[in-house]
Amino acid sequence: MSKMAKKSMKKSKSVSSVKKVLNTGFLLSVGIASIAKENAEKITAELVKRGRLNEGQGRKLVNNLIKRSRKEKERVKKLLMR
Repeated sequence: MSKMAKKSMKKSKSVSSVKKVLNTGFLLSVGIASIAKENAEKITAELVKRGRLNEGQGRKLVNNLIKRSRKEKERVKKLLMR
């Protein structure tokens, strides 16, 4: 096998490894966002239950947290795709 063919195979394996890492990173960010939403809803429900927030404030808080989580997910995705 020529040096060029060996180099090409190494590069192909390297690209494949990078794609796997990127995919894993993206899936982790999606999972984190999902967990964050669930936790935000639980915490907000508890604050409403305790009378610290009314239901409207609770919904607004959850929506804001979800929006921030989505922005962060996109930021992570862009970083991983560089």
